[in-house]
Amino acid sequence: MGSRAERRKDPRMALRIPVKVDGFDPAGPWQEMTVSEDTSAGGEAFTLAHPARFGQVVLLSLPLPKRFRQYDLTDPSYHVYAVVRRAEPLGHRTHVGVMFLGKNPPRGFEKNPTGRYLLSEDPGPGTRTERRAHERHEMHYNLKLSRQGGAAEKEFTVAENLGKGGARVLTTLPVVKGEIVIVEEMAGPFKTRAEIRNIYIGKDKVPRLNLKFLDGEAPDRLIAGG
Repeated sequence: MGSRAERRKDPRMALRIPVKVDGFDPAGPWQEMTVSEDTSAGGEAFTLAHPARFGQVVLLSLPLPKRFRQYDLTDPSYHVYAVVRRAEPLGHRTHVGVMFLGKNPPRGFEKNPTGRYLLSEDPGPGTRTERRAHERHEMHYNLKLSRQGGAAEKEFTVAENLGKGGARVLTTLPVVKGEIVIVEEMAGPFKTRAEIRNIYIGKDKVPRLNLKFLDGEAPDRLIAGG
């Protein structure tokens, strides 16, 4: 199934049922009808003529058998958000494997439907070979996060870990991987630009950003707990 395939908790069975797929590209929304190849309570596989990307979130509508559903047991059509966990070229189509997320999309999806949403166990591009110069410390610290440019959006958030060179923070901002944001401590002088190196979805369905500080290192007093 390829290097991205996970160990599945739910066994899949060959089941061919029609699936309507709603997705989003930077150019706008798209919709396509396809047919499933195999299905389980946790996800399914199908092919698409439309390009699909690892981490893309789509909305599926399908007559899923009741034994595979988590809700809406009597509705003719089951509507479920899913994240693409495998996308492999197959001739002029793409072979796609998705994992069901549930009745609601991940937090932040409404503002950023074209983003890539990874899971906590995903290494992300480049992280297998990349070594951090500074250790990260598991802690919670209040920070302000701001977007640059015309958007000028900001939020008060929490860092789940913090090191001299970066942090992992929760977010609801419609940001994308590679974007530069501003990180500031709530009651102190520390302020730096930071590059978003990775975005993934936590088990609580809240997006997290892995940030690399660009203008300076975090002071020792923050890492020590403030």
